Amino acid sequence: MVFLALATALAQLGPFVERVYDVRDLMVRPGIVVLAPGFLTIVDVDEAVEQAVSARSDLFEMRVFGNSIYLRPTKRAGTTDLVVTAGGRVFMLRLVIDDKNFTTYRYRVRYPRQTEGELPPVTRGLELSSARDQGNAPERGEVRGVSLQVEFTLTKAGEGLLLEYRALNAGKSPVVLDPARLRVQGGGKDLSFRLLWREGAAVPGRVLPGETERGAFLVDRLTLPVEVSWAATEVGTGRTLVVGGKWAEVK
Repeated sequence: MVFLALATALAQLGPFVERVYDVRDLMVRPGIVVLAPGFLTIVDVDEAVEQAVSARSDLFEMRVFGNSIYLRPTKRAGTTDLVVTAGGRVFMLRLVIDDKNFTTYRYRVRYPRQTEGELPPVTRGLELSSARDQGNAPERGEVRGVSLQVEFTLTKAGEGLLLEYRALNAGKSPVVLDPARLRVQGGGKDLSFRLLWREGAAVPGRVLPGETERGAFLVDRLTLPVEVSWAATEVGTGRTLVVGGKWAEVK
């Protein structure tokens, strides 16, 4: 009853939408949903929710009302999955409990219209240096190496920023993605962050040819503009491939 009363009151207040997901993306890979101890997280779906199941239901309480899923963590930390069936589609969410955030999160899962069909942008690796060819680095923006293709998604998360990535190694050599070589700047100053999760590669951080690694970082605070730069190393050649981008606005 208490959970229901809280959910009803919160729905009437209408908290802001923290993140909008496309259901087609969630059918391929799980989307991050942050849970904060002591607060509710709401997931609104365009279609009526038929079922929602998880492998670790001990980590949270859940109630489903029509098109909305209300979640409240019961632990201070933990990560699990949530598989949702709605409108004849099955999609995946990754629930992450973060006890350093003190806010209510709200997410929306959109279903496509017939006119929608845009593809997300992809950043290709820029060759910064080579063990065989020092001093001949390309100018910023010149694509010399395209073996690493990375898609970044930036989303507001309370006072901070959720930075998600999807890295595809389209080359012939393994590529090392070390979180210690990731740099996130806001307003020209370095921002602190931490790794939330990563998956896909047989060895985390070492992406073999044809492999795709996905993951997410949580940046402590958001200051615009945001600039991301990640230096990856190609095994064997010693090449450094830099991926990233600059965002003047984050939703």
